[in-house]
Amino acid sequence: MTIANQCKFFGHIISIEKALAIRNAAKPGTRNSLAFECLKCGKPVRPHIAGDRCVAHFVHITRNPQCQFIDPPRDF
Repeated sequence: MTIANQCKFFGHIISIEKALAIRNAAKPGTRNSLAFECLKCGKPVRPHIAGDRCVAHFVHITRNPQCQFIDPPRDF
């Protein structure tokens, strides 16, 4: 299993960098409605910026344990 660094956006495969640029350019009230889709399962994903422990990647909006792309563990 791997972490997703690409997604589908209106039928086109885009990189995490492009998705972050699209999200950052969107008006604040519309960011949650952007239609990013997982390449493997087609479910909605959102771009997540790089942090201290991981590279930039996509995470499923609703976790999907059956998908080949894993979501990194969340810190609680």
